[in-house]
Amino acid sequence: MKIAVHGKAFSPDYDDAVKQILKRIKSIDDAPILEFHFKRFLEERMSLTSDWESFDEAHQVEAVDLLIAIGGDGTVLEAATLVRNTEIPVLGVNTGRLGFLSNVRIDEIDLAMDAVAAGKVWYEKRLLLQVEVDGMDFGGFPCALNEVAIMKRDTSSMVAVEVERDDVFVNNYWADGLIVSTPTGSTAYSLSAGGPIVMPGAEILCINPVAPHNLNNRPLVIPADGELQLTAEGRENQFLLSLDSRMFILDGGRKVRVRPAPFRFVLMNLEHQEFFSTVRAKMHWGIDPRDR
Repeated sequence: MKIAVHGKAFSPDYDDAVKQILKRIKSIDDAPILEFHFKRFLEERMSLTSDWESFDEAHQVEAVDLLIAIGGDGTVLEAATLVRNTEIPVLGVNTGRLGFLSNVRIDEIDLAMDAVAAGKVWYEKRLLLQVEVDGMDFGGFPCALNEVAIMKRDTSSMVAVEVERDDVFVNNYWADGLIVSTPTGSTAYSLSAGGPIVMPGAEILCINPVAPHNLNNRPLVIPADGELQLTAEGRENQFLLSLDSRMFILDGGRKVRVRPAPFRFVLMNLEHQEFFSTVRAKMHWGIDPRDR
């Protein structure tokens, strides 16, 4: 099995655990590759043997069988920009906080590596959104795993976003912004804006205004197929267009076309992991707040 590793800076508290996961990776693949910047971080933090190779471009991971992302959910979102349309599975190891996507706890490293070596894992295919705006360059990966959002750039005037689906008018939202969320993104930005929690396998999208001027504009759930057209206008002529954590400047009046990507993001899970247990653990469902 050929393994690539992507990661972000982590607390010194995790040094021993990360050393252990690197050791276990080497026991499965004697020539794994590390993302260039993460490799430099590890070299500064701990004694890293010189036989670790590195990569710094997405095409260099096209031949791997597994990408391990060490960090938080943001690190897994970055991993999506590396595996792109290859459907190479990603295993997220959580050294961050919440961890819906990076769902392997740091104390489960040996369990996770045993499962990878033995093939005792299962794979979950997640919907991505593909974005197109005439004349805009999204850096070779015009896709989002969590959400596509249009937001105002300042703290004053609202943005008005007109939404059409397959050229049929849906609504005009006056708000601080508008989120189009995948099921994966339903537990991210959309949730904080009052959106519903959606099971990852559902083929639906959620259109969710952020701080809407009209309180009757509630989150709208629609089938994922088809194409959404979003057009932003306002007192300001420029807005923020975000694809997950990647930000771009969007000129007012330009049509943003959003449709399901023709490929999926593949998340590797351990045998005992499933969506409801993850939500219960992360959202503290079933816990009486009086029990302190």
